[in-house]
Amino acid sequence: MTFTTRFKAGAAAIVAAGALAVAVPAYAQTGPSPTDPPAPTRLTDLKARADQAVKDRLTQIDALTGRLNGAGADCGQNADVTGQLANDRTGLQQLDATIQAESDGKKAVAEYRQIFTDFRIYWLQTPKTHEVVGCDRERKADTTLSALKQKIQSRVDEAKAKGYDVSAAQAAVDDMGAKLTDATTRADHASSLVADLRPDKGDNSVLTSNLAALSTGRQDLHAGLTDLQGARHDARTAIDDLKSLHKG
Repeated sequence: MTFTTRFKAGAAAIVAAGALAVAVPAYAQTGPSPTDPPAPTRLTDLKARADQAVKDRLTQIDALTGRLNGAGADCGQNADVTGQLANDRTGLQQLDATIQAESDGKKAVAEYRQIFTDFRIYWLQTPKTHEVVGCDRERKADTTLSALKQKIQSRVDEAKAKGYDVSAAQAAVDDMGAKLTDATTRADHASSLVADLRPDKGDNSVLTSNLAALSTGRQDLHAGLTDLQGARHDARTAIDDLKSLHKG
């Protein structure tokens, strides 16, 4: 007799739930080290360019804050990064006001450069936020798949109690658990690694270190995603094994 009691009817639904959770996070590519734009020679042009650069960055800050607020989960760094973005908003607005009131050309050039080196909205805060949100999404997927694993384990236990050989299904469930543990570890490491990175302020050694940390975090998130996809495959394998069980 095939083992189907209270399982076959619900199997498709719980696999679908797990599949929907494992979405590919958005990963920012950091690429080579940034080249900051030169300051315009005319003070009026510099002020106009600075004002537009600040406005562009404020728009990006709003978008990044929205991503954090809509993540649907939290690896523990969302509030920290949201606070950093809020501070960047205030700092950029104050810097723009200073530049617009500046009458000294040399000071204006130095202040203009601070828009890029002291905030790094695109080269630091954007990939950082994407990686923190990537962790959030993987944590959400892990929660869904962990619940699925518990349901499958209960079916395995039920089948075993009825005398079925569940060794193959149990192996798949065990592997699923190991992959979920590894996914969580990798995602948490990525988020905690990048959350406290600060702008380089023109220090190339800090810039290089920041880019290296972002690259490592991105690799961890990709590895975590691979684990989650493997865990979902294990779930399907265990379900299929349970569906095909026969008593000898």
